[in-house]
Amino acid sequence: MKKYTLLFLLISVFSFAQDSINKIVEKQIEQIEIVTKKKLIERKIDRLVFNVENSISATGGDALDALKVTPGIRVLNDKISMIGKSGMIVMVDDKVIKLSGDDLIGFLKTIPSDNIKSIEVITVPPSKYEAQGNSGIINIKLNKVKQNSWNSSVRSTYTQTTYPAGTIGGSFNYNKDKISIESDLGYTNGSIAPSYNTTFFYPNQIWREVNTNRNYYDLVRGKLGVNYRFSDKFNIGVQYMSSNNKKRNLENDHSTITDNISNSIDSLIVNKAENRIRNRFNTVDFYSVYKLDTLGRKISANFNYLKFKDTQDRIFSSNNLLANNVVIPNSYYSANNISKQDIENYSANVDVDFPTKFADFTFGGKVSFTKNKTDLALYNLSSGSSIYDAAQSNRFVYKENTEALYFSASKKLSEKWETQLGLRFETTQTEGNSISLDRINKNNYSKLFPTFYLTYTPDENNIFSINYSRRLNRPNFEDLNPFRIYNNKYQYSEGNPFLQPSYSHNMELSYTLKNNWTSKLYYSKITDGSGGIILIDPVNNNLQANIILNYLNSQIIGLSESYTLNLKKWFQSYNSFDVYYSNSKSTVPYVNSNVDGFNYNLTTNNTFSLNKEKTVLFGLNYSYNFKGVSGVDRISAYSQLDVSLKFLFLNKNLSLAIIGNDILKSSIITQTSITNNYQIIYKNYEDIRFLRLSLVYKFGNKDIKSTQIEGSNEEEKNRLKK
Repeated sequence: MKKYTLLFLLISVFSFAQDSINKIVEKQIEQIEIVTKKKLIERKIDRLVFNVENSISATGGDALDALKVTPGIRVLNDKISMIGKSGMIVMVDDKVIKLSGDDLIGFLKTIPSDNIKSIEVITVPPSKYEAQGNSGIINIKLNKVKQNSWNSSVRSTYTQTTYPAGTIGGSFNYNKDKISIESDLGYTNGSIAPSYNTTFFYPNQIWREVNTNRNYYDLVRGKLGVNYRFSDKFNIGVQYMSSNNKKRNLENDHSTITDNISNSIDSLIVNKAENRIRNRFNTVDFYSVYKLDTLGRKISANFNYLKFKDTQDRIFSSNNLLANNVVIPNSYYSANNISKQDIENYSANVDVDFPTKFADFTFGGKVSFTKNKTDLALYNLSSGSSIYDAAQSNRFVYKENTEALYFSASKKLSEKWETQLGLRFETTQTEGNSISLDRINKNNYSKLFPTFYLTYTPDENNIFSINYSRRLNRPNFEDLNPFRIYNNKYQYSEGNPFLQPSYSHNMELSYTLKNNWTSKLYYSKITDGSGGIILIDPVNNNLQANIILNYLNSQIIGLSESYTLNLKKWFQSYNSFDVYYSNSKSTVPYVNSNVDGFNYNLTTNNTFSLNKEKTVLFGLNYSYNFKGVSGVDRISAYSQLDVSLKFLFLNKNLSLAIIGNDILKSSIITQTSITNNYQIIYKNYEDIRFLRLSLVYKFGNKDIKSTQIEGSNEEEKNRLKK
């Protein structure tokens, strides 16, 4: 008995000593700092990686500031675009962010750039992602940090355009033991004053239309996510996102009609409108991840519910006057256009990552069910009473179901060669039901979407790659509604329930030298592209109808050059030059049948560190677009100059930024279109010249790990117009 007791004591002492040693070793390991500096730019098989942590340009800013200096990405006026692409998907830590427009920009501004490890630019998405849209993907990778920590931040922004606007918000993140919580809440209020000038050249008249607006917005957005780790292999989570945007648009439209023969004013058209808009967006994501082993094999499952509501109440009036401001008899027209849209989407997907000795395999599937209900009502107010116009009102229900399967395999062929192949199969069933017209349109189609990548790395300074993909672009939901929405007495928009998806082929050949210079040759071909075209009826008072049609076939071939310069840790400059040739053909006889030409863009983003501590930063950004073409239209040259000054205090936890955007007001675009052999010139300005003051304070553990959740309905989300 004593022997067993002594043995037990020895084991206990040994166990205690071992635990103590392990704790000491763990503490020592925690204190070891492995100093390695990654290259600023890295090229992988299907993406380019920009290591933000090595960039002084993004210091003390947010995710939007980091994207401004990311190769292949353009950020102008809080709008993100990718060179050679017409759309964009944003992910954080490989999880899709199901936001767009102002909601997406507001979310990105809540992510400190100091928390970003790298940004991945995926110009040709693998087969794992939806085939929807001729778009690329941005994947923001956050720094990995310890558990049992928390952080929080508060922010405030004042923006002065023509009118003022303000934003306040805050975030709180918590990560302890098996539970992590992520939350954010923001509020924005203000107004802008965009202006739209349009000139219509008719055989006997010239219509010059000047539209000056004041658009008010009142936006509340929030996010709450909870993740629970059952073990190192299995975790589940739920995330809720919501936004509520109240808008009030005041429109003042003044048209001058000039007689071409006498060159004198014939008459005037005065339109005024007030549109009260409210759109509400809610989405809930449930997800789980199960790791099969330590080799990277895992199964991910996701279920998502999305609800989007949009209501508009637009009252407008129109008057015709003679040149002496005398009202033309019986020309007054007034109406109330009411629109209600209700979109619901259920979607689910399963993804499997299965690496083997032969190759790394990924496969899975997705199902999506969408229902869009739209009610349009027009009430004639011309007589002073509200009279329902049944001929201009309708109820429309659109259903769309999509099922998809995908498979991809990547393999390192040798030390210098690597390849990846993928195939995605999607089948879609749609039904558009115009209840008012008692007409149903159905459409079923199934397509294959292949992807291919090949990379050759002869040495550490040179990387060559080639890739290819086929994609489709489904029409926006509201473009499918066949009824009219009037702008004024002479202008209306009308959807098309017969719209078909367009298809695109994309190919890229790129070369990267010493990880700071990238040269890319790209090609894109789009068939059956859809969009709004103006149809003019000269017999019926030059009535202008904006009709949505599949009418465009286009080809683009371009060359993009980008170079990043780092100089003695006090100066960093990202420069890019993009040139592409576009050839677009219209299948509609009354729109320009064939338009081609070159487009050029030059961009330089520069950051100067004004002190050794890098707590005072000066930014100077400039972009110039030469005159060129856009589809079947021609556009003028335009440019933009931005400056910024950034101060970091309290160990870089407090940041103050002063930003001047488009300070020369030189980003006004003039676009020329020809329809029915009539020339139309658009000259628009979105009121983007502003002065902005931004203040952000971070406290707690700023290295908290953020858990993002991938939704399965990003495709449907991007097709909402908010």
